[in-house]
Amino acid sequence: MNIGDLLGSATGLRDAFEAYGIEWRQPELLWGVLAVPLILLAWGMTRLSRKRSADLFRTATHSPPRRPGRWRRGTASFLTLASLTGLAIAFARPVWTHPMPRDRATVMVILDVSEAMRATDVSPTRLQSARRIVQNAIDRAPERLQMGGVAYGPAAYVVANPTYDHGAVSAALQAVRSVTGAAPGDALAVALAAIPASDAGPGTRVPGAIILISTGDQTGGRPLGMAVAAIEEAGIPVHTVAVGPRGAATSATVGATPAPFKPDVLMQISRQTQGRAITNPTARDWDTLYEAIAEDVVVEPRPEEVGHLVGSAALATWTLGMVLLVTASRRLM
Repeated sequence: MNIGDLLGSATGLRDAFEAYGIEWRQPELLWGVLAVPLILLAWGMTRLSRKRSADLFRTATHSPPRRPGRWRRGTASFLTLASLTGLAIAFARPVWTHPMPRDRATVMVILDVSEAMRATDVSPTRLQSARRIVQNAIDRAPERLQMGGVAYGPAAYVVANPTYDHGAVSAALQAVRSVTGAAPGDALAVALAAIPASDAGPGTRVPGAIILISTGDQTGGRPLGMAVAAIEEAGIPVHTVAVGPRGAATSATVGATPAPFKPDVLMQISRQTQGRAITNPTARDWDTLYEAIAEDVVVEPRPEEVGHLVGSAALATWTLGMVLLVTASRRLM
């Protein structure tokens, strides 16, 4: 075997992996694989030299005894060379591109952070109560769903784009602070725009829903009716959770801060969009809501770096080889 053959084998190894969808972040490190055939070549030359020397001094009636554990030493040597090959491949950082089913169904959670949410007529405050509702809603969401977050005061903004990392959405919504002004119409429009378009046709959206956690108050922004009509046309249900006092507790609560609370507005939004108006949401309410959302599964190629897996396997192989070597020779070196 000459240098040209070695170079050709390394190039062929890279091409063979790429044929199975494996690419390399640092392909130049694949040349480290050449260490294995070079070691084998050196070992073969050394063994041939030793055999010639032994033949010169061997007598006709005497042959050298066979050393015990020979198969263990041979297996240990093979495993060591295999682990070197694996480590060279791992250092080249292989990336395996494989098909991954992905559900694009999306739920957008809207949180009202207007001044009315500072009221203490709900313990400890409306905003703190709303944050608990947000946390429970996201905790019950199935992993297959994408979740996103929108907050609104005098303007609406996306705090978390649709993602499978539900914890990031929860953290983003928990971090917002209350401000003066309320534009729920803008929030609904922003949430609708964040839901991905469907492949079914122009103007269509993937299956999804909007959860609006609010006092129902509006002080500005686009007309609420216009935003609700657009959502109704898109076929996206809006499920509302009214945050405010119930029944006679509106102003009778000691220390309560009077603030706008319009649950009828929220109920009208949910009714017009075929959603649900939830008063005191429970885990069962969220489960029922999410079960009603259809799937929109697409298969997309997903690149995934697997060098750490190859490296772990190589180290495990090397360890096994060392164990066999110790049991065969009763010594490590």
